[in-house]
Amino acid sequence: MNLGLLDIAVLGAYFIAILAVGLWFGRRERSTHDFFLGGRRQHWLVVGLSIIATEVSALTFLIVPGRSYESDFWYLQTYVGSFVGRILIVLILLPAFYGGSVTTVYEYLGQRFGPWTRSTASLMFFASRIVGSGIRLLAAAMALSLIFHWPLAWVVLIGAGIAIAYTTFGGIKAVIWTDALQAIVFVGGGIAVLVFLFLATPGSWTGNLTTAYEAGKLHTFTWDWSANNDKAFWVLMIWSTVQTMAALGTDQDLTQRMLTCPDLRRGQRSLLFNAFMGFPVVVLFLLIGALVYVYYQSIPQAPIGSMAAKDRVFTHFISTALPVGYGLKGLLVAGIFAAAMSSLDSALGALSSTAVTDFYRPYIRPRASQTHYLRVARVTTFLFGIILAAVALGFAGSEQLLEDAFGWVGLIFGGMLGVFLLGVLTRTRGRDRINTLAMVSSVLILAAIKFFQEARDTVYIAWPWWIVLGTAWTFVVGTCFRTRPADIDRAAEPA
Repeated sequence: MNLGLLDIAVLGAYFIAILAVGLWFGRRERSTHDFFLGGRRQHWLVVGLSIIATEVSALTFLIVPGRSYESDFWYLQTYVGSFVGRILIVLILLPAFYGGSVTTVYEYLGQRFGPWTRSTASLMFFASRIVGSGIRLLAAAMALSLIFHWPLAWVVLIGAGIAIAYTTFGGIKAVIWTDALQAIVFVGGGIAVLVFLFLATPGSWTGNLTTAYEAGKLHTFTWDWSANNDKAFWVLMIWSTVQTMAALGTDQDLTQRMLTCPDLRRGQRSLLFNAFMGFPVVVLFLLIGALVYVYYQSIPQAPIGSMAAKDRVFTHFISTALPVGYGLKGLLVAGIFAAAMSSLDSALGALSSTAVTDFYRPYIRPRASQTHYLRVARVTTFLFGIILAAVALGFAGSEQLLEDAFGWVGLIFGGMLGVFLLGVLTRTRGRDRINTLAMVSSVLILAAIKFFQEARDTVYIAWPWWIVLGTAWTFVVGTCFRTRPADIDRAAEPA
């Protein structure tokens, strides 16, 4: 793909702005309290934008348009449960985290149950976040590789290297402020390409929307009571409620942002802002996919070829259909970089904070100086960047990145959410080592289900139910055992 001078200028301005923002807001890091929590002085609005940037990721920016291009708006059904899940986090999870004055959400589990539960949940977070963020990095890298015909490995390493640089320097403050800027970039890019589609597609914009509607591209709800229909509204509503609570309430990657606000009220406000702003963003990218379909129907000679695969169609559109030299192509390429780095940088910060706070400090060097912990935090940030790049390349042969991301983390998130709900919804149920067995057994059960239904046709449970089953199993097993009195007394003590 060729870029004009204005495209290159837009792309260059994006990189300069990201580095400048990351270096400016990430300066003066003196302790892990600054590096991991931003001193708890971050504005709720910037935090809310940062959450949007991380949650949307390259999967939404690139792959969600492919879903509506190929089928319809079924993905929008998940937003109902997503909204409900956010409200539940605001009401029951965030108060517990702020009440415990924690740096990571797994510290809360240590306060409530003990070290076994805390360490197990932290390790499960490592597994889910490394796989999930690796897939998100791959999605963006594949797009850039296809657009510019660059080797995929080099694109992965370059993208990871840029994110590692400013995250290692500035910690969570650099992550929050660069993510807020990147959210504006890729949403702005989405709006710009939507306007281009309305102007470039033959016919009126109302006629083009009618064409999309008549082709079934705007169809949203599937009213089917089959439990194994993974497009049915009620199935997706239950799944997205549980998935959202797990992703935003038990995953340090996203929850860490809310904990940087000065108090509970402003932390809750950041998530409520995210709940309302996420809807138009998802609609935007679904509508882009539907109108790309109309565009290619109106211009049948467009060389779609093998690039019509659902996960690559928007990438192909950016590469071949957008005009050169007007800045639009440069803005969309910047949007791809923004979607990739906004997911990667936050994952690096969360993985590093969990490694230092939940393992290194309590088990390896419990009485070291803040300078030492800050140095270790930067080293672990760099190492996790290398690991995420390796995972991204490991999934390079996948044909269904969105399903892989949801499917793999669904094996793990259920056990994590189950034990968190056990902590906040009960006061005397759940025992430290038993919780570990419950979480690990939930993963093994779901992995067995996944293996057998892929190997044989005799067993089938649709992927949205995996996280629901894992959550229910962990919670029910935990309630069968009473918390030790000493642990109840310790959890009741003020933080």
